[in-house]
Amino acid sequence: MTDTSIDSKEDQVFLNGSSYLTEFKPVFFDWTAAIIIAKKNLRLAIRYPANVLIWGILPVVWFAPFILMATAIAGPETSVYFTELSGFDNYITFSIIGWFVIMFLDNSIWGIGNNFRWEQFSGTLEPLFMAPVPRVSLLLGAAFSDSIQAVFQTSMLLGISTVIFGSRYVLTQILPIAIIMLVMIIALYGFGFMVAGLIIVFKDPSVLTELVSEVTWMISPVQYPLAALPSPVRFAAYLIPTTLAIVTIRELAITGIMNVVSFLTALCGLGLIAILFWTIGLGSFRYAVRWSRERGHMGGF
Repeated sequence: MTDTSIDSKEDQVFLNGSSYLTEFKPVFFDWTAAIIIAKKNLRLAIRYPANVLIWGILPVVWFAPFILMATAIAGPETSVYFTELSGFDNYITFSIIGWFVIMFLDNSIWGIGNNFRWEQFSGTLEPLFMAPVPRVSLLLGAAFSDSIQAVFQTSMLLGISTVIFGSRYVLTQILPIAIIMLVMIIALYGFGFMVAGLIIVFKDPSVLTELVSEVTWMISPVQYPLAALPSPVRFAAYLIPTTLAIVTIRELAITGIMNVVSFLTALCGLGLIAILFWTIGLGSFRYAVRWSRERGHMGGF
C-alpha cells in the first residue's frame, strides 16, 4: 500500500512538474525531433562502413557505361553535333555535372519518400505517429540525413571522375553553385513529401518509386542537352527542380562565367518550384495520413 501511494505521488509530481507536458503546444516544425531522426538515420547508415564506401563508388559505376559508349561512338571528347546542340565541347564534363545534381533527386525520392515505409518494416511507424511531434519534422529529419549522404556520394563522384576521366571544373563559382544547390534541395524536400504521401496510401514503394525515379531521370538533362528533348517533354522537364539546377551549374562550373540575369532567373524559377512542390507535397502528405488513419491502414502492409 505504501509503495502504491509513493508511486502515485511520484507520478503526480512528474505530471505536475514536467515542463514538457505542462507547457507543450503544437507547432508546425520541431528542430530537435528532426535532428534526432537525422542522427538516427546516419548512425544506421554508418553502422556498416563498407556499405558507405560502396554507395560512394556506385554512382561512378552507373554513369561510366554512358561515357564509355559515347566515347566509343563520338571520340574521347565530343562531336560537332553535340557541341552545336549543347554549347559545350566536352561530353564527359557535361555528363558528370548532370549526375552530380541528379544524385540529390535520387536521394529525395528513395530516401525521404521511403522513410515511413522503412519505419513500418521496423515496427516503429505507429509509435512515431503517436508521439507529440510534427510529422513534417520526422520527414525533414530523414531529408537532412539523406542530403548529408548525397553530399558524400557526389564528392566521391567528382573526385573519382577527376582521377579516371580527367574532368576539370572552375572553382571560382562555388558560392553561386552552392546557392543554386541549396534552393534546389529545398524544392526536392517538397517533392519527397509528395512521394511519401503516395507511399503511405499505396504501401509498396518499389514500383512507384522506380517509376517516379526513372521518369524524372529520363526528362532531366543529365546525359543530353534539353534541346534533344521533344518540345512537350522539354516543358515538363522545367517543372523538375534539377533541370534548372543542372543547366545553371553547368554554365558556372564548366565555363566559369556567371551571367547575372540568367542566374537570378534560375534562382527565382527554383524558388517558385519550391513553393509549388511544398504546397502540393505537404497537402498530399497530410491528406494521405488522414486517409490512412481514417481507414486504419497506417500500420498495414
